[in-house]
Amino acid sequence: MDAQMQMPEWQGMLNDASLGSLTFPDSVLDTPPTATRAGLYIYLSVMLHGKLSFNDNRVTGFLNVRYNEDVPTLVSDLILASFDVLATAISRNEPLRSATIVRSFIVNKLPLFIQAYYSGLIFEPISIEHCIRQALGRIDPLSSQSFDMLSETRQDFLFACALHQLLPETSIEDILGDVPMQSLPASGKYSKEDLVSRCTTDPSNIERYFSELENPEGNSGAVAAAIVSIMHSLSANNDTMTLKGICNGLSRKPMALDVLLLFTQADVLMRPLCRMLDHWPEHEDQGEYQPVYDEFGSILLFVAAVQYRFNLSPIEMGVDASDSFVSRYLRSSSSSRILEELSSHENDLLGLWIKGIFETDGISDELMSACKPGEFHLLIATLFDQSFKACRGGLLAMESLKGGFEYLLEPFLLPSLVPSLNWLADRLSELNAGSSNVEVPMQALQALLKPARMSPESTMIHGAVLHTVARRLEVALLHVQQQFPHRMDTKLLLGVLGPYTADFDENKTHKELVSWSLTPKGGLLRALRNSIQSLVLWGTTAATPTDMSPPSFTLDQLQSTLHVKGAYATLDSLVDEVQNSNLMDMTMDVAAVMILATQHKQPSDNLDNGQTPI
Repeated sequence: MDAQMQMPEWQGMLNDASLGSLTFPDSVLDTPPTATRAGLYIYLSVMLHGKLSFNDNRVTGFLNVRYNEDVPTLVSDLILASFDVLATAISRNEPLRSATIVRSFIVNKLPLFIQAYYSGLIFEPISIEHCIRQALGRIDPLSSQSFDMLSETRQDFLFACALHQLLPETSIEDILGDVPMQSLPASGKYSKEDLVSRCTTDPSNIERYFSELENPEGNSGAVAAAIVSIMHSLSANNDTMTLKGICNGLSRKPMALDVLLLFTQADVLMRPLCRMLDHWPEHEDQGEYQPVYDEFGSILLFVAAVQYRFNLSPIEMGVDASDSFVSRYLRSSSSSRILEELSSHENDLLGLWIKGIFETDGISDELMSACKPGEFHLLIATLFDQSFKACRGGLLAMESLKGGFEYLLEPFLLPSLVPSLNWLADRLSELNAGSSNVEVPMQALQALLKPARMSPESTMIHGAVLHTVARRLEVALLHVQQQFPHRMDTKLLLGVLGPYTADFDENKTHKELVSWSLTPKGGLLRALRNSIQSLVLWGTTAATPTDMSPPSFTLDQLQSTLHVKGAYATLDSLVDEVQNSNLMDMTMDVAAVMILATQHKQPSDNLDNGQTPI
């Protein structure tokens, strides 16, 4: 459910003079910002949901306006709201990814953020430790509700704060009220400069630090900064071989990508890689071309993995021009073209690849030297289309088709399965009951998803490919299962995809949408207003030592309402809720933050990357 369709309309309304026709009372418009717990909870929920968008400049601006120099309260509320978001992710039984992102934010990002922007603005007799105690003292009741992750995160957070000198390690036991089960990391506090030096001296160290990105120890910020710096340096020096290893390592670790994007903006990370792919370095003395395909494919797979996981537009990826290779790849690589649309050069290349895969002894250096890797990745969907047509027309045997596709399971060609499988998913989604075109794509899909044999290197790259295409394939296979219920292979293939779709629960989102739509007396709009009322009620009663768990809130609800009902109806409903509330200030804050947070999910025009200094 994509709210991007509604955002131009939504933003236009916010700048439109006709907004006054919605009859906001002057008293509401003149109300200064109110720092409510519910408002901050919503804001952080949105920033850490799906397309990660925790931009330091935006968040500090939001906090500074609301708290008006009351830094101790700001810090305490920020910590508390972060745990509120984690408690919701746990209580909603969201995919593990959701809770893991928030936990990493609390342990790895939050101490650095507080240290960078607010630790120098708190003066005696108040201290950062006092603010931490105030916040965690209100989290205790939540920790008693069998939420083990909350308790573990609380302890991890305290040690991370000690690591960054926000409080002494000796205070941790007193705050916890028990002997801690861990200690500060034996390696101490990392620095970006030291990590870059170690990895530059011995590139084999880089792989070890990938795993440390996910560790809840407080050092992920330095590791992330070092990785980004190294990738930029390698890109500038055209060191594609070392860059290949880094991209392969990160593509296999989707959770590590989540942590990386907590500390850098996507365009800052990706722009050098996209430029390298657009202007791939060519060497006159190139002897073998398989390594070229290998290195190009690994970097391209990483770009595709990041774009898919965070649903990024080309602009958000740092793509320079609409006619560049990366722009065309992201826009149309999974779409086949009819032969008449191909240039004579592209027709020649397509013929050479078909001959190499299906008619000769394999992929030769001569073929790869004639076809740049970028050209191959833009032709692969058309190659699949022509191959399937030949198979259905009796010109190519099924076994020959599957045997030819085995070449694509070699490491240097495996990244081409991203557009290939996406194309195949779209074809499966078009099939209807009774269609005779189901057999060829299903047999081909089984050969590509569950091959009889692969090398260890191919197996790792194959897993990264499946992480990137699994959701689209799953939707297509569920459609096939519905249209052809007696096929036994559909369930088998869905089982293969299962481990790669666990981070995203589309079924849960669909069930929630149905539930919101069936809300009495108003459907989606009524459900949204009910959520606002629950948030306001929680915000007024959550200020005591017996705090309630936060009500369930998800950005999907607002996005679904925007998508189905439109921006005008949604905003009109929000205004009506504010006008009729007995707690107008708090309700106004909740509604305003919902609008603000959805706008903050849009790409920033600010050239500053807006990230915490490491």
